[in-house]
Amino acid sequence: MARPRKAEGEKYIRQDISIEPGQFRRLMAYCQREDRSISWVIRKALEMFFMCNDM
Repeated sequence: MARPRKAEGEKYIRQDISIEPGQFRRLMAYCQREDRSISWVIRKALEMFFMCNDM
């Protein structure tokens, strides 16, 4: 059975970003160690940043 489609306002937005080589290596190591995708880690990091900064 196929997954139901998300509403237009609920779809993830694809965006390219630039990251320093050292940060990228650390990010990749974390993702591999925790078996998580880069997108998941960045979404969680942004969520924590916004929570800490009352955004």
